[in-house]
This record gives sequence, C-alpha cells and structure tokens, in this order.
Amino acid sequence: MEKIEKIVDLEGLKELAHSLAKELKGNEVIFLIGDLGAGKTTFTQFLVEALQPTEEVEVRSPTFAVLNEYPTKKGTVYHADLYRVKNFDFTDFEGNGILIIEWADYLKDLRPDIVIKIQPVDENLRKVSIERKK
Repeated sequence: MEKIEKIVDLEGLKELAHSLAKELKGNEVIFLIGDLGAGKTTFTQFLVEALQPTEEVEVRSPTFAVLNEYPTKKGTVYHADLYRVKNFDFTDFEGNGILIIEWADYLKDLRPDIVIKIQPVDENLRKVSIERKK
C-alpha cells in the first residue's frame, strides 16, 4: 500500500481498517489526522478489532487518559490522543508495538510509517487517505 484515497461509509471505513491490519507487521507508527468527529477513534476501533485482541478490550478515545493500551496478536497497540496534550514523549513506545496517534499533526519530531487522514464529506461519508511513508 503506497497511497489509497477513497470516499467510504462506515462499512467501508471498517474494510479499510481490516485491510491495513493485514499489512501491519508490528512496530509501526500510525498518525491519524482529522477534525473532531471525523472518525479517528472509530477507525482505531476497527483496526484493533482486526488485529485480534488477546483479551476483551473496549477501544475508546484516549482524550483524557492520553494513552490506552490494547494487547493484540500482532503486539500491543498503543493508542494516544494529543488533542489536549499537544506534546508527549513516545520514545518508550517506538518499536515496542503499534503506536496510533490521534491529532498527530501536533508532533514535530516523530516520523510516521503510515499517515491516515479522515475528512467528513457528509453525515455518512468520509474521505480517507492512507499513505505509507517508510
């Protein structure tokens, strides 16, 4: 996957997340970029589901917790949200699982493997761009 750009509904968003999950090897850094309500956490829910959690998990926005962890068959998924924090030291997490960062456009010194941009088209459709950087 070099770059994919599609307009999708909720089921299409799920399909994109499941497709991406098949390609992940582990130890990737994924940036999620989009406005409030664009679907970043929903995409993460679908992605974690596709990575097959090894225990029951509820994927929620880590807006107030800043970082949530989900054990999966491809390693631990670290799900961060920088909306309120704007800065966080990710050195302990790089290379130790799959790092998904919402509001990653605030970061200056961490380089992503994959950048996912989600933009609402209307109430039911999203324009999704998935680009592999490395």
